Amino acid sequence: MTVRVVLVDDHPIVISGIRAALPKEPSIEVVGQAGSLAEARHVLSTTPCDVVLLDLRLPDGSGIELLDEYRDLEGPAFLVLSSFLNEEYVSAAVALGASGFLLKTGPVDELIASINQVAGGGLSFTADQLRASRRAVWAPLTEREHHVLRGVLAGRSNDEIAGDLTVSRKTVEAYLSRLFARFGVITRTELAVYVEREQLLDLPTSPTRRANR
Repeated sequence: MTVRVVLVDDHPIVISGIRAALPKEPSIEVVGQAGSLAEARHVLSTTPCDVVLLDLRLPDGSGIELLDEYRDLEGPAFLVLSSFLNEEYVSAAVALGASGFLLKTGPVDELIASINQVAGGGLSFTADQLRASRRAVWAPLTEREHHVLRGVLAGRSNDEIAGDLTVSRKTVEAYLSRLFARFGVITRTELAVYVEREQLLDLPTSPTRRANR
């Protein structure tokens, strides 16, 4: 049985490397590729496949969005590709139904074994990854929290962020206090560095249940 694979990654070197490696495995066939979320949605809607190799950072969004969209649907298994082990991303991948998490620097044999494993209904997470997932215990940020964090990264003051959200300065300060506690930081600078390093704004949001004023 041939395992049909779709590649979703915007890095030509990664795509060409995988395309060069997989033909050496006769049981695997690359049937499509995409370099953006929009292209991936089109390819997956028109090309039957068994496994999707999914990069998380795409030019028009996060690959995590695809996981969220396919979470409750019958469809291909998703193997997440990443440049490094990020606890929040591993936790999100597990929570949203990914079948495995691979580092782009891993050996080809590991990639081939993982593709075959998830195509057969198995999972391909290492013990370290699952421990990282349990430590992170990913819970999506709300849209309001995303907006506050974007404001912090942009260097906007609490008053400016409050104006953007049409809430009070105290409400913004309350958001920041909760975010400081959640991520174990004590200053806006530390928060900005952590959010940027962990790429948290690429993760999907959960809707705000009600406006806090």
